Amino acid sequence: MQCPFCDSNIITKQSLYENENVVVLHNIRPANKGQCVVFPKRHTTNIRELSKQEIIDLILAVQLVSSRYAEHLKPVGFNYGFNEGEYAGQTVQHFHFHIIPRLDGDKTRLPEYHLFHRDPKTKHNLTDAEIEPFVEELRRLFP
Repeated sequence: MQCPFCDSNIITKQSLYENENVVVLHNIRPANKGQCVVFPKRHTTNIRELSKQEIIDLILAVQLVSSRYAEHLKPVGFNYGFNEGEYAGQTVQHFHFHIIPRLDGDKTRLPEYHLFHRDPKTKHNLTDAEIEPFVEELRRLFP
């Protein structure tokens, strides 16, 4: 199976922003509107494989996205993080950093211990038609 973060079709459909070294995609199974992943363009599986410049570009992209989200989505907070390895909940073997805008009233729906893990009983991957409006709206934040 090809890595979804290396798949140009997925990047074209879901990307919100990119710079020389990283891409930001709207999550296909978002806990909230705007949940996204930030990852290096170069395929790496863990944080130790990243170059110094990739780390800098990744963190700067996280800062940019959360700043634009703070203005546009008006979240009450954010969760940031990543999982490394199967036992930690990493389901895509390409290093990626999650940004989850927290919305007023979502605390009962998104328990803290479950933030970066998929729950197949309660969520499904968005179809292209379902994700497109989110992507189009949020892409405008990154001219």
